[in-house]
Amino acid sequence: MAVRAVDKITDSQEVVILKFPDFISPIPYPLRCHAQEREVSRQSEEWLLSMANFTEKQRAKFLTLNAGLLSGMCYIDCTFDELRVCTDFMNFLFTLDDWTDEFDTTGTRGLAECIMNTLYHPHTYHSDTAAHRLTKSFWVRMQKTAGPGCQQRLMSTLDTYFQAIMQQAADRGSGNIPELEEYILLRRDTSGCKTGFAFIEYAANIDLPDDVIEHPIIKALSDATNDLVSWANDVLSYNAEQARGDTHNLVCVLMSMNGVDRQEAIDLAGELWRKTLDWFFECRKVVPSWGPEIDRQVAAYIQGLEDWIIANAEWSFETERYFGKEGHAVKQTRKVPLLPQRVRA
Repeated sequence: MAVRAVDKITDSQEVVILKFPDFISPIPYPLRCHAQEREVSRQSEEWLLSMANFTEKQRAKFLTLNAGLLSGMCYIDCTFDELRVCTDFMNFLFTLDDWTDEFDTTGTRGLAECIMNTLYHPHTYHSDTAAHRLTKSFWVRMQKTAGPGCQQRLMSTLDTYFQAIMQQAADRGSGNIPELEEYILLRRDTSGCKTGFAFIEYAANIDLPDDVIEHPIIKALSDATNDLVSWANDVLSYNAEQARGDTHNLVCVLMSMNGVDRQEAIDLAGELWRKTLDWFFECRKVVPSWGPEIDRQVAAYIQGLEDWIIANAEWSFETERYFGKEGHAVKQTRKVPLLPQRVRA
């Protein structure tokens, strides 16, 4: 059951406290960060703000995101220019996430068509939109050194991302809460992690063959990383999302499926996360061999997945996206007061 604080607002009103699982201590991988993260972050923020046509409110919100830090902790062993491309995409992806939160399926479809046309035809397709300008800017730079497999994976995973976001928008409009297995598959696409994993290859200057990327063990490692990132994000962002009535969240799915309250669902989500981390460890032990060169590339890719796992866990308390300026305090206590639901106009 939900834990209720002893502190009272009034004699008749109690504060509901949400308690989070520990998403950091069980992870055995060291947190690393690119030495030039700060400089790259500032340049990338200026880049996006120069083209995104933000309102003052959107600009202020964006500057509290600190996506450059997440990028710097995910893509460590690369050049300044490569990290800049990775960070530009990271900032762009979070901006897409915010844009599509406000769109219906028609608006999301139009945005998707613009971006995908820019990726497939960067030198011939034109659109007077921020989405086109931002996409073309990072993509032309990425293409200079990214391998063909890596490029294709970014395009296909971004296309899949948009399809999943449109399904999410449809569910949001109808109030539909999917079953767990359906949600897991959809969340792996709406998370954007698959696009982020393509940048592991780019940053490491590798280009894995399709049969390696699609091998059951490598796919299991990628899916497990995706789930670890997504489920921690779902739990930590649940408070803000429930306040605005968003049900595309593992906590909501577990509440609906199991008939439990939010705290029990959060605890169940933590158990799923821990079992998935253990599954990652098991798969890590049985990675096959493809010969020295491919094995070197696979090792770099798995290193990137490990960096993603710990980076996301730590960054969640560094950004102001989930807890405002209280991130460090929440990291220590793993508790937050439940926010009231907003009244929609």
